[in-house]
Amino acid sequence: MKTKFTKEKWYSTFNSNKERGVRTSGGFICFLPKPFRYTGQKERHEQELGEYKANAKLIASAPELLECLDYVLGSMSLERTENFDLMNRCKKAIKKATE
Repeated sequence: MKTKFTKEKWYSTFNSNKERGVRTSGGFICFLPKPFRYTGQKERHEQELGEYKANAKLIASAPELLECLDYVLGSMSLERTENFDLMNRCKKAIKKATE
């Protein structure tokens, strides 16, 4: 599988301005906007903070997930008909991530 994304390990961290982002040793790949806290909406804000952190972790793990998906797809047998739906779903996800 040919890819165009940064090949180094990605991880979630903060910059000097305490903005959450995803980076490699070469620098930041992206930043995630921190949820704004509105008066009287503490519960909503706490939920969005949880999503904010989870989104950063998911983005940081994207290269590894893509690699695993490609490996699974390559390991599947075309002779087993029960694999067709899963294979198509893997191909669709890989295409979405790489095209």
